[in-house]
Amino acid sequence: MDLELANKVAVVTGGASGFGAAIAAALGREGCRVVAADLNRAAVERVAASLAARNLAVAATAFDVGDAVAVNRAIAGIAAAHGRLDILVASAGVLKTDSVLGSTPEDWEQVSRVNLTGVLNCARAVAPAMQTNRWGRIVNLASVSAMRGGGSVGNVLYGTTKAGVVALTMGLARELGPSGITVNAIAPGVADTAMTRAHLSDEAQRRIAERIPIGRLATAEDVAHLVCFLASERASYITGTVIPVDGGILTT
Repeated sequence: MDLELANKVAVVTGGASGFGAAIAAALGREGCRVVAADLNRAAVERVAASLAARNLAVAATAFDVGDAVAVNRAIAGIAAAHGRLDILVASAGVLKTDSVLGSTPEDWEQVSRVNLTGVLNCARAVAPAMQTNRWGRIVNLASVSAMRGGGSVGNVLYGTTKAGVVALTMGLARELGPSGITVNAIAPGVADTAMTRAHLSDEAQRRIAERIPIGRLATAEDVAHLVCFLASERASYITGTVIPVDGGILTT
């Protein structure tokens, strides 16, 4: 299926690894001009260089999604350089695994600053360019942790921020729909990414996979394929939704 994404300009946050890197690659394969953004400049530049070597139009930039001034400056520069900005994929995120009682105020400040405030900052920054063109796609990365107040990996603080992303997605869809902008969220289950591997042993991952009806963890590509569809005109009547990509774990 031709998703007709050629020459669309896309910004993908968290682009240095995991979901973000896979999404940048998938959008690049669809013909998008992608800017992969991350706080880790060296890492995101390596990803962009690797994708560019495969003839994908992927560039890199670095900014802190939790810093509204930095986000506005970076997004304005991207829109000015390309003359437009069509797609935002907000996938930057951090994980906390301690219990609520074992966590600190600093833990909450960090996870909420990136996972929730960062999504809001990016949406606010891209909206004017999308409103000017009367077309836009915003895809936010939530998590099945939002539905369970935490989960197999992320704790209650993490799940709470992802629940906030769900509410923000629905509200933005209502506000931005009249401007031709759709806003959706994807809620992955436990995925085989570097972030997960850093917190779960091979045995823990195996036990989780046994509980999933499909029988395996998600891959970053499972999420990336759905992002491409939601970013396309094929999904023009889908907005304000949260789509689990969880192998059926929410049914158990």
